[in-house]
Amino acid sequence: MNSRPVEGSPLSGDGRGQWLRYGRYLLVAVVVIAGLWLLGWWPKHKLNEQVQAKANQQKAALPIVEVVTASEVPRTEELTLPGTVLPVSTTHIYARATGYLKALNVDIGDRVRRGQLLAVIESPDLDATVQQQHSLLQASKAALNTARSQLALQQATYDRVHVLAQHGVLSQQDDDVALAAVKAATDTVESAESNVNAEASALEHWTVLASYEQVRSPIDGTVTARNVDVGSFVSSSGAAAGLTLNTTSAQSNSGGPPTGGAQGGELFQIANTHDLRTFISVPEEDAANVQTGQDATLTFSELPGQQFHGKIIRSSDSLNQQTRTLLLEVQIQDPERRLRPGMFALVQLHFNVQNPGILISGDSVIPRAQGQFVAVVDNNIVHLQQVHVGRDLGTEVYVTTGLRNGDKIVVNPTDSVQEGIHVQTKTAPKGQER
Repeated sequence: MNSRPVEGSPLSGDGRGQWLRYGRYLLVAVVVIAGLWLLGWWPKHKLNEQVQAKANQQKAALPIVEVVTASEVPRTEELTLPGTVLPVSTTHIYARATGYLKALNVDIGDRVRRGQLLAVIESPDLDATVQQQHSLLQASKAALNTARSQLALQQATYDRVHVLAQHGVLSQQDDDVALAAVKAATDTVESAESNVNAEASALEHWTVLASYEQVRSPIDGTVTARNVDVGSFVSSSGAAAGLTLNTTSAQSNSGGPPTGGAQGGELFQIANTHDLRTFISVPEEDAANVQTGQDATLTFSELPGQQFHGKIIRSSDSLNQQTRTLLLEVQIQDPERRLRPGMFALVQLHFNVQNPGILISGDSVIPRAQGQFVAVVDNNIVHLQQVHVGRDLGTEVYVTTGLRNGDKIVVNPTDSVQEGIHVQTKTAPKGQER
């Protein structure tokens, strides 16, 4: 039995043609819609590309600046200043007797005690004067004894004459003559006593001068200079002719022997090397933070890795008008006696600073007629912030007002860094942060 598709069904010829027409219509619709979508998307896509390219170009054209993040410094400050080690006391010894140096008992580097004999001066003229004064004193004493004997005789004569005069045996004139003789003898005794005292004082004077023929040390210390040798002529005015030998001259001659003579120089120089000190000059901006009694730490290039303790014991309490610095004396503790006078020292002081501010590089400050400014970057926009600069350390300065923790500061701003411009930032290399 044969069957055939019902007319109008999908299996009929008319049905298949109808589906084909529907498919073509759908395809055309899709193509039209896609074309319309492409016509709307493509210009928008190109516009976005142009905007992005322009944004990238503008971004690439922004200036690049190096920035650092501001932060407050610790309140504890460290100040390092140079100084030179000096002995607490140095004595320059001059001759008090004129003559020739007979003996020399010490030399440079010898440690001496107070009262120790350093040298002997031979002074024949002075010795002769002392002997002569001894003789004059003895003669004055003999004259005094004679005057006293004469006074005793005149007194005894007067006593007898006075009794006889009272009984009428002798006249009143005889009594007056005897009394006058007593007064004359008394005056002679007083004059002789004055002569003895004068001669004794003169002898003491010349004896003291003669004692200076023995040159002795007035302090405990070390001989740091010797300007004479045996046979040198020295005078009481302090002039010395002969060999000049001290640490300075010995070094200045490149190791060779010292030469020349010292006219008017001291015989010896003795320094107390047991107690040492150094002087430092504190800048005006730090002067208010240091005071006597404050501890100090000293280091020396000749003694690497070693630290010495000191203490500020004295202050000039006034600033030098030329340098605007405060002079301080630091006493050094060196029980092992490793230090020597003349050594170069670095003295470190530690102190607390009130309102220290923010420490930045001095090159970051922009001077203007209105004041001092710092370029601060916020959201890639530059803002010129006016600041107040406190202490100036040379390459670095303290900003006390105008900056906050976390502000990004432009390092070494150029003329192109102006108010309100957009910039790109990068962190400054380490070492340029301040």
